Amino acid sequence: MKTIKFLAILAAFCSLMSLSSCNKPGAEGEGGGEPASSFTIEVSNIRAVLAMVDITLDQEAELVRFLAPMTKADFDAAVNSSDAEAVKTYISQNGEAIECPFNKILKDLTNGTEYVIGVVAYDVDMNIFAYKTATFTTLVSDDRVVGDESAAGSLTENKL
Repeated sequence: MKTIKFLAILAAFCSLMSLSSCNKPGAEGEGGGEPASSFTIEVSNIRAVLAMVDITLDQEAELVRFLAPMTKADFDAAVNSSDAEAVKTYISQNGEAIECPFNKILKDLTNGTEYVIGVVAYDVDMNIFAYKTATFTTLVSDDRVVGDESAAGSLTENKL
């Protein structure tokens, strides 16, 4: 009888320890409190007045919003890019709903101009769980580039 009682207590203790060590995805703990998800934003075929954008997300999202290209000067005037919350809010309010993976030809761009694009993703509770911005510069023309040729048509990705 003592053996059965001991085994029952041991089983209860092991069950309790097992339950207390579980972490839900996105919960505070080993992951630092943020879900391990991110966007891949690839801007390619950059020309004087157009470019191609491909966006992928590494997990399911309830809603994804894409901020169409705007000049870096306009973006900087509209939002403090060093304030992550302001950037997320701006993309949320000004972005169009998309499905990932997403690809689109960005048209009617101005040659020799630096642009910013952005993406935010929402979970089922409509909380933003991932976002990213990227900048790219269009060519002066399809034959000639602005200033240093190595910098023209370049893409820089900014994860705030």
